[in-house]
Amino acid sequence: MSLPAPKQISPLIRFGRWTALISGVIYGASRLRSLTAKEVDIQKHENEIRARRDARLKRERERDSLVEMQALAKEAGVPQN
Repeated sequence: MSLPAPKQISPLIRFGRWTALISGVIYGASRLRSLTAKEVDIQKHENEIRARRDARLKRERERDSLVEMQALAKEAGVPQN
C-alpha cells in the first residue's frame, strides 16, 4: 500500500504558522525576562522575612531552653544563682 503524495500547503497557511511560532518565541522570551525581574524582588523580600522569622524562632528556642533548664534545676534541687 503506497501513500498518496502530500498535498501542497498554501503559502498563506505556512506564513501564518511561522509567524505564530516566531511570535510565540518572542513573547515567551519577553515574558520570561519580565517575570525574572519581578522574581528577584520577590526573593529579596522573602529572604528578609525568612531572616526575621529565623531570628524570632532562635530567640523563642533560647527562651524555652532557659525555662526548661530552670525547671529541671528546680526538680533536681540545684540552687538558682
